Amino acid sequence: MRVSPPRISPQASRSGKPPMAVAGSADAYRQSSFVLGGDLDLLLQGLELEGSLAEAASGAKYRNQRVASALGLWSRAWLNRQQALHAAEWGNYAAAVPLVRAAADYEAAEIYLLRQDAAEWEEWLAQGGIALAPEEHATEFRLHAFRAAEVLAAHDILGPLYRAAMDLSMPHFGATLLLCGSESDPARVAMTFGDRDFHLGLAELVTGWLLLLGVAQLEALVEFEAVFPLPDRPAIEKWCAAARESAARADRCRVGVVERDGEKRYVVQNWRRAPGAARKRLLL
Repeated sequence: MRVSPPRISPQASRSGKPPMAVAGSADAYRQSSFVLGGDLDLLLQGLELEGSLAEAASGAKYRNQRVASALGLWSRAWLNRQQALHAAEWGNYAAAVPLVRAAADYEAAEIYLLRQDAAEWEEWLAQGGIALAPEEHATEFRLHAFRAAEVLAAHDILGPLYRAAMDLSMPHFGATLLLCGSESDPARVAMTFGDRDFHLGLAELVTGWLLLLGVAQLEALVEFEAVFPLPDRPAIEKWCAAARESAARADRCRVGVVERDGEKRYVVQNWRRAPGAARKRLLL
């Protein structure tokens, strides 16, 4: 089966300024730019760098099933990360977390396909993955459930990030309080609804994850440089170093894992709503 020239839309952008009538999000947009402008600029640079690499891979030399299979998953991850950035800029952290989780899933699947020379993709095509369905008067795309659990289990970035983002995106009670009621304490439940005010801890957590997802994606392209063109390898290395450094800042809000009573638990460090507030730790 031939591979048509891919249609590439490599432009990345930050979100537009939200209308003032949207409660809280206009302030979140302003505060994000003021407090986390360096991270936001770095994220945009990474997305644009990936877009240029995807564009370079659209030439006739790279039109094969291995590139095509990886490009689709890369695109899904790239778009999810951009939307997670936009959600965070508008103070919609609850929406950003599932987008981060999905992006990690797509990147892991992409890496798996590349490491297997797209064997499962090729097998899917050979078995009628794309076909005609005359009875339904339709073109058929067989769903073919596909995950890359072994990559998620072993990858130093994608594994821990995916597990934390998965737990926070589930309807677990502790995750719900973290995202919608983090001012609660043992004496009271302080739930919110539709809160889109700026929260420094959540903004740092999401942007830190997005930086690491960018590192994982670009390092995967370097791993498979025989598959994808890398016209500016030094730019990739420079961006990855800057992203890792920013994500590892000691004062950034982050999620770690501890063991308590034989059970693995999450510890959220440097939790605070505003830059001047005292840093707290939360145990999930």
